[in-house]
Amino acid sequence: MEAVSEIRPIRSWRILLAHDASAPTCDALIGTVESVLGSIDLYDASSLEDARATLSSVSFHICLACLDLPPAPTAGARLAQEALDHTVPVVLVTRSLRWIPASFADLRELPWISPDASSVEVAKALGLALETLAEHVQGGRRRASMPSWHELDAAAPISAGAVR
Repeated sequence: MEAVSEIRPIRSWRILLAHDASAPTCDALIGTVESVLGSIDLYDASSLEDARATLSSVSFHICLACLDLPPAPTAGARLAQEALDHTVPVVLVTRSLRWIPASFADLRELPWISPDASSVEVAKALGLALETLAEHVQGGRRRASMPSWHELDAAAPISAGAVR
């Protein structure tokens, strides 16, 4: 597959990935996210406490909340809700929305991907997360540090098989 463009973003995207680090479930996802966004600063959290501490001290562009974060699936759902409360766009990482606890049913509206999602699926989910949060931010105003979907779209390396 020939690359159509090698455009890389000027800055690094700050990504919080919260998952069970003892399982290889999300390992491939890291490479896929990097192939979509180019330069990323990945913060890998393996516990809810770790993710909370990182979320409160770093301004993230996107949170990837895997529902396998121990204790699964509650910890991943709690983190997703807390990230939204911090106005951080969230993409759930799960193989099925049925894993979302009933007490977090509103999270079913968030974009989600499986851990082995393709680059096209990841790009769509990231774009939806940015758009969804922008619609819900008070007065329709985004944080200054939160890029728009158009910035994501323009910054992402595009391959011949990618859909625009």
